[in-house]
Amino acid sequence: MNRLPATDRDSGGGKLNWARKLLLLAPMAGYTDPPFRALCRQGGADLCVTEMISVRAALQGHRQTLDILRAAPEEGPVLWQIAGNDPGEMADMAAYIESLDQAAGIDVNMGCPAPKVTRRVSGAGLLRDLERAGRILEAVVRAVRLPVSCKMRTGWDGESIVAPELARVAAAAGCAWVMVHGRTKQQLYQGEADLETIGRVKAVCPIPVVGNGDVTSPEAARRMFEVTGCDGIAIGRGALGAPWIFGRIRSWLETGVIEPEPDWPERMRRALLHWRMSQTFHGSPNQAFSSLKGHLIKYLSSHPDFVDLRRRMGKAGSNDEMEAQLKALASV
Repeated sequence: MNRLPATDRDSGGGKLNWARKLLLLAPMAGYTDPPFRALCRQGGADLCVTEMISVRAALQGHRQTLDILRAAPEEGPVLWQIAGNDPGEMADMAAYIESLDQAAGIDVNMGCPAPKVTRRVSGAGLLRDLERAGRILEAVVRAVRLPVSCKMRTGWDGESIVAPELARVAAAAGCAWVMVHGRTKQQLYQGEADLETIGRVKAVCPIPVVGNGDVTSPEAARRMFEVTGCDGIAIGRGALGAPWIFGRIRSWLETGVIEPEPDWPERMRRALLHWRMSQTFHGSPNQAFSSLKGHLIKYLSSHPDFVDLRRRMGKAGSNDEMEAQLKALASV
């Protein structure tokens, strides 16, 4: 049963300027919430992708899933990512998201490697059923006026690299672009990203290709562009604790100069801002801390006393105590 909240359907979409080599924040469950997306936009990201939304859970009214369907005013239009295995349900969800009037586009997840997702022939499970993948993409494209994209992995395993074929399927279905994570489903997040396969996708795909995987610095971005010839980059783990990475890469793209990382006090000022934005958005200090815990570890990870700092943060007994610790670190 469809239990999505009632809304008026009225939305538009814009075209992205691929000529400037776009920089996207990749979707990451538990991380790419509105405060972090807003910080990444401030840090130079051209477009941010939401956490993956399970279509079946959303249509059944699952509260935690529906909570993902929120955006902060300061982050601008976002790319909403949906996952499912039924073309009709995926189309309904895409149309609903379009009606919220907060979307720059709809992204269809064909890369999530979690067993609870793949065993339902969703996420990376669709890498083994390209016929169904094509029907899903066609249904979503027909359902919305917004641009539709598809995020995929290179294949299920090393013996079944299907990304070039799936990219052609996506283009034929009417997708506006594709994102390719340079790992197979079986690799999870281990090993190095396969840039050569992303390059093969770019060579055969008639629509823009966004490369994803292991971009943690401007130098890594340069290698991604040089090896693959891709039209843009989606940055995931490289943005955790460093939402300014997009600006550093953009500076290199436009000037050829790689700017230095922020110093320690500036990093902590950004962490403090992140903390305050999370409190404002989530309302509850407990929920803010829960959503920010993983981010704080990343902000602190470059400090020589990281283990001690993490222990002290973990023992913060109140909102005020956490704020005081971050203020102290930012004033060093």
